[in-house]
Amino acid sequence: MKAVVSRLRAVLGGLAGTYWGLTGLWVLLRFGTLVVGLLFQRLFDKLGDGTAGGAMWLLIAWVAAVEGARLFLQFGVMLNRLEPRLQYRATAGLRRALLGSALRRPGVASRTTTGESLRAVGEDVEEVGFFVVWAPTNLARWLFAVAAVTIMMRIDALVTCALLGLLILITAVTAVAHSRYLAYRQTTRTASARVAGALRESVSSVQAVQAAAAEEHVTAHIRRLNEARGGVAVREELFASAQRNAIGNAASLGIGLVLLLTAGRVRDGGFTVGDLALFTFYLQILTETLASLGILSVRLQRVAVALDRITGFLGERLRDALRADSAYRAGKAPTVPEPEARPGARTAPVPSPEDREPNAPEQEHLTVRGLTACQSASSFRVREIELAVRRKSLTVITGRVGSGKTTLLRAVLGLTPLESGEILWNGEPVRDPAAFLTPPRCACTSQNPRLFSGTVRENILLGADDEAALAEAVHTVLLGPDLAAMRDGLDTVVGPRGLRLSGGQVQRIAIARMLVRRPELLVLDDVSSALDAQTEQIMWDRLLESGATVLAVSHRPSVLRAADRILLLRDGRAEGTGGLGELLATSAEMRLLWDAESAAAPDH
Repeated sequence: MKAVVSRLRAVLGGLAGTYWGLTGLWVLLRFGTLVVGLLFQRLFDKLGDGTAGGAMWLLIAWVAAVEGARLFLQFGVMLNRLEPRLQYRATAGLRRALLGSALRRPGVASRTTTGESLRAVGEDVEEVGFFVVWAPTNLARWLFAVAAVTIMMRIDALVTCALLGLLILITAVTAVAHSRYLAYRQTTRTASARVAGALRESVSSVQAVQAAAAEEHVTAHIRRLNEARGGVAVREELFASAQRNAIGNAASLGIGLVLLLTAGRVRDGGFTVGDLALFTFYLQILTETLASLGILSVRLQRVAVALDRITGFLGERLRDALRADSAYRAGKAPTVPEPEARPGARTAPVPSPEDREPNAPEQEHLTVRGLTACQSASSFRVREIELAVRRKSLTVITGRVGSGKTTLLRAVLGLTPLESGEILWNGEPVRDPAAFLTPPRCACTSQNPRLFSGTVRENILLGADDEAALAEAVHTVLLGPDLAAMRDGLDTVVGPRGLRLSGGQVQRIAIARMLVRRPELLVLDDVSSALDAQTEQIMWDRLLESGATVLAVSHRPSVLRAADRILLLRDGRAEGTGGLGELLATSAEMRLLWDAESAAAPDH
């Protein structure tokens, strides 16, 4: 319970003012209900002793004024404005935190299935948002119950205690009926599944049933299953009705009990008509409070499970994720927990290229030292990898299928956790690659890029607003002729995940999306596999002519020939490094790979 309260406080965060304002208004509404009950008491007392006169109309006016103000607050301010604002801002904040955590820490999404992730972002967030706006009205209702019981005890303690005893008894009966209802509900579902299974099997095996002349036997079997289902369904409905009736008739039973206990005292004035009116009025609200008790227990359980799933998806404290989202929206860099530095590792801030001395010697742009990593979802592992990427160069990682090329890239980008080793940017250690190696420093396109169900323009820009960069990127990846053949050009809708485009068009749009952000380092994971040789050659020529720094995974002969440096992997280890000619002369593995690729895709 303590963890649930702590997480709900984190969800509220900057919404605390709205939450407590809404709670205060609900308390004010319930206070208005208390006042109406007291006004009813005075009104009926005056009617009973015949001294109403002008005071009666004044009391009626007060009741009308209080009820009018209460209705205006409830339907004109709270339900119409405050509650939607609180709920939608809470759910929006949670969803931004979930998606932001997945972007800042891409590895967190791999711990859950797609269905679980969608459920966390959808159902679980909605459950938390609903509870946030549902809690204030129930808090106010219970405060009303305490105040109402206090007033009733001062009027007549015996009758009030009897009413409380009746309500406790009804609560116990309801709890028993609810537990039996849940048990029969589960049994009904099981019985219904058996009937559905038997029908499905009978329909799919109709020829076998006819061949065996077993129609009557199969029909009788289904009838028995259906009768069993009907029996448990009747019991389920019986206990559901008992539960509903116990709650629904609680007020009527309470009024009857009050009348029985006070019949004689009303005649001698010990219990007035006004007191009876107040008890009757308050009893309706007390019954609602009683009904909310069971709902509160269920809601607490559901919101606790939802918060557990959300926190599990985040992979960090909910409060930290929400603070990071708030910092991002405020235009500040999010605070990301940093791993412990290895002994002897430097932890100085990473300088940008502009901060370096003008005459300083050229440093390696990206350096990998002793990197060992393993993908959690597979057995692919890379061990003790050394890699250096210099500015304005093309560095290619190559090797056979399963040699660990993609695993190495994912580890460098922080998408796969390191077991050992370090990554340096301009000679300085990178503490959190997933957060650091992002635009404008680095951009990546994977083997199977994903597009959104929008237009070509929307998929390339993804919220950016740079038409010059868009035009330049479209030119670099040779999308001009393709767009000219499309009726709507850049505004062509690509369909779900780019369904209306060819594989090569999808790859080039993904590369253009990366280029439009003008990153210092381009990371490409076999992204030209769907291109013809001529388009691929021209695209790579344009990329390299632009002076880009590129780290690529590829086994295409044209890319290997253009590479300044090649890292050859075999079974997760570095087999060799150097230029193409050097590796062909010294490595049998490189010669086998080159011959196989040249034969499969002749490159003229």
